[in-house]
Amino acid sequence: MPLSSLQICRCALLVWSALWSLTPASAQMREGEWSLATFNVRYDSPGDPLTWEERRDQVAQIVGFYDVVGIQEALPHQVEDLAARLPWMAHVGRGRDADGGGEACPIFYDKNKWELLQSQTLWLARDWKTPGAVHPAADLPRIVTVATLHHKADGKTLRVYNTHWSHVSVDAREFAGDFLAVLDAACDADATALLGDFNEVQASPGRMALSEAGFVNTYDNPKVRCRREFPTYTTFKPEGSAGGPRIDAIYVKGLEATWTCVDEVIVRGFFISDHMPVHAVVKWNPNDNGRP
Repeated sequence: MPLSSLQICRCALLVWSALWSLTPASAQMREGEWSLATFNVRYDSPGDPLTWEERRDQVAQIVGFYDVVGIQEALPHQVEDLAARLPWMAHVGRGRDADGGGEACPIFYDKNKWELLQSQTLWLARDWKTPGAVHPAADLPRIVTVATLHHKADGKTLRVYNTHWSHVSVDAREFAGDFLAVLDAACDADATALLGDFNEVQASPGRMALSEAGFVNTYDNPKVRCRREFPTYTTFKPEGSAGGPRIDAIYVKGLEATWTCVDEVIVRGFFISDHMPVHAVVKWNPNDNGRP
């Protein structure tokens, strides 16, 4: 039986409502809100279930959806691929090796909304200014990319840290937490965002050092979390999302989280990385900058 105009209209409204409910919260942001994300994109490894060429477009779509994004494990050609697909975004950061190659922790940001004031890369080691430096207990160089951004709309400043901690050493991770706590203690920006793959759960010593220094995990206290709990390390297999560890996070000072979630994107039956991209919608919170 042919549908009436009223039935067609009702069907259209139902479809629209369903699509809207599935749209990430950052597309529904209120005035004064903006978005942060952290995403370990997985280095380009030909043996993975999806090659980089098969997933890079979807990775770029995720990165381009948010205002400020920290990426981990990106090799130089992966950074170039993302930058080519995101012309409205700028990025800072270099590889962790002494020559500037190797995995990087770049910070991508919407250059229409943010202006870069300063950036540098530091090594999570005792000789932290020496390119390629390695902590004695770690087996690879580990870094933090630091950027200070100016928000064009309201003139406020944001300090951003993007980091990837050691996967083998509790001592190296604890050093990293203490190092970042001390580093941010001298920060005079209006707010701070710490993005990263910490390779340990929240109750571990390195991340406890962050909490003791006033950093707040957006997972813990948003006005809305998309589900009761979610993992962040899943492997490429969707079944890995059941009970996986939560080792990727967004920490803030001077910001209030109104929403947090992970983005699940599947291509040919696999996630587009072995980590979930984590995002948070935030707004400035001048009453709490996390500093004495």
